Amino acid sequence: MYLWKRDNGFTYQQRIPASVESKFGKSPIRVNLGPLSAADARKRAIILSGAAMQLMDDPDMTREILVYSLRALNEELKAIKSARFSKGFEAYGVSKRRDEFAEMGADEAVLDQERKLAVVDAERGVLASFHKRLETIADAMSKDSIAWEAERGTYQSVVALLGSLDKQNAISAQSDQTGAVSKPPRPPIPQPRAPVSTSASDVAIDKDVRASDPRAFTAETKLGVAGRVILDARRVALDSGDKERGRYEERLEATFAAFLEVVGDHPLHYYLPIHLQDFATAMANVPTNRTKYRMFDGLTLKHMGKKNDALPEDQQIRRLSETTVKEHVTQIKLIWEKATAGVNGVRDIRAFNVTMPSTASAAIEREALPAASVNKWLVDIAAEKTMRKPHKAWLPLVGYLTGMRLAEIVYLQSSDFVTIDGNEVLDLRRPLIIDGKEVPRPLKTKTSVRVVAIHPLLRECGFIDFAKKQRGLGGFVFPHYHTAQDPADAAQKQMSNWMVALGIHEPQRQVFHSLRHNTKAWLADYVDERLSDKQCGHAATTVGRKYGFKALTKMEVQKIMGMPAPQEIDFSPLINRYQGQ
Repeated sequence: MYLWKRDNGFTYQQRIPASVESKFGKSPIRVNLGPLSAADARKRAIILSGAAMQLMDDPDMTREILVYSLRALNEELKAIKSARFSKGFEAYGVSKRRDEFAEMGADEAVLDQERKLAVVDAERGVLASFHKRLETIADAMSKDSIAWEAERGTYQSVVALLGSLDKQNAISAQSDQTGAVSKPPRPPIPQPRAPVSTSASDVAIDKDVRASDPRAFTAETKLGVAGRVILDARRVALDSGDKERGRYEERLEATFAAFLEVVGDHPLHYYLPIHLQDFATAMANVPTNRTKYRMFDGLTLKHMGKKNDALPEDQQIRRLSETTVKEHVTQIKLIWEKATAGVNGVRDIRAFNVTMPSTASAAIEREALPAASVNKWLVDIAAEKTMRKPHKAWLPLVGYLTGMRLAEIVYLQSSDFVTIDGNEVLDLRRPLIIDGKEVPRPLKTKTSVRVVAIHPLLRECGFIDFAKKQRGLGGFVFPHYHTAQDPADAAQKQMSNWMVALGIHEPQRQVFHSLRHNTKAWLADYVDERLSDKQCGHAATTVGRKYGFKALTKMEVQKIMGMPAPQEIDFSPLINRYQGQ
């Protein structure tokens, strides 16, 4: 066993014993463990090493399945570690909502949060128990053979449980309002099958290639194996610590698992273009945010749809939207293209034009918040009880007056406020400074790397004065959220709860992100579309608009700073409060 650290984290390497080199080859096996502390990386590597030695004893084991098994086990260990943190933050969020509802006198809501807190605490206990058992195994394996033999039974039982652990109860399912498919347990490790080629020449080619690289798939390779290799390769290639990218990779994983569940895990030559239609039709019946409803626990995607359809019409859960179903189909085409590249004897299913099922919910487009809703929000922001939580209070104002995404606002640091050509602006081109080191700023797109003009209203309402005084955790303007595993997600949930409490929230249509629509409408009244796109970080829609300076120029910043306040929006509650301090 060998362990070394690279920029993207630790990598574990397992040497192939000489006694089985003829079966598994001489080249060592490597598994990317990701960013871990040195102690955690060593414990993770010890457990994987023990698993590797045990799997090599299996007479039916192949190198391809061995690598797949170790990567799958590493992902399960990573999921348990991640879930412990997320459950801790979830418990904190539930308790805070409970306290907020208690302040409002909403007794039924308080009881509901108490029940949720009890469930979360129970799940935290399960994860803590698992983690403790894994620690025991790692300690025993790092000592001597006697200690290892004493813990062998525990090790084997935990490895077995890792493969069958019910993620619906033990690990929080990943779901959001877009209806993204939750990440279920990984598909079972497929058993090796003898490769079958279409001709004698294909057999010769396949044997020659497979002798050099186990990823040389044939038409007999199961999609579960080929797809798993492709997704693992994507993760390694794109592992930069970018959480937005990480979430997309998780959606790919979840979509892949859903396809295998709906259509089945078969050899690559089995699949027909029509299977894409079968997948889309099944997904169009799946209820959105289904993990929030206990009645769907333990059901397959198809059975969820049937159970939902059997409910009275006024009780049915909204199905996945057309946009979400299209996204799932597109993701499967992407995986298929890469998994079947260079494989003989398989059909190209990507050209199939899927008919959108009528059961899918119509796509909901976000829209700007009405002036009445914004004014109601501003009044509540200026209230003394809200200003006791400045990390919460300032987010909507900054979102409206800058057009920044919530994830961009949450990661603002005091050092981002700079003066360029005599104008104070926010410079999102700068890296984050954490513990004295430069860290890439998590931005959604290339056009998000930009300069943002600061409208005078932000100063008049008191935000600039607040922001420059922040010297807390990591220099962040909103350090409160950075105690969570996912700061942007924590802020999003708090904003959603706040909007619901004020009665200005409409699922998916009128949410915090709607403020960007308000900003674009405001900008459209006074500046051209190109300048509006540069301020908000939107990609130019024509080649001509891509010409010129990418960042806002001095004149462009001054144009935005000189814009009158948005019509019908009353900022006086915040201005008066700041002037009265």
